[in-house]
Amino acid sequence: MAIDPRYENPVSVLGRSALRRSWNIAGKYVKVPGVRALVRQERCTGCGACVRKGFCRFGAIRIEEGRAVVDEQGCRGCTRCTHLCPKDALTLEVRAPGAVRDTLRALDKEISRHL
Repeated sequence: MAIDPRYENPVSVLGRSALRRSWNIAGKYVKVPGVRALVRQERCTGCGACVRKGFCRFGAIRIEEGRAVVDEQGCRGCTRCTHLCPKDALTLEVRAPGAVRDTLRALDKEISRHL
């Protein structure tokens, strides 16, 4: 059975809808409290993948003097960069576990409202 090209794949439509909703929710949270990204200088090779490939959706990573630097004001603590660095040079510092837990609970409630 052929699929009419005028109609999009329903999975694609649902995926884009979910992505839009997640960005709408993420936009409400300026920063995850008690969390910040750090660069392990001994692991960073300055390859620039973090900047070129857009690891940080908020533009908080740049290369200075051959090493990655995280702008603390721009970092929202989303953890995306820590999972993508090929040298595992980006890590998180969690200063207040209770604040993170409370934020995650609030996000869960917000996400549940949109499902």
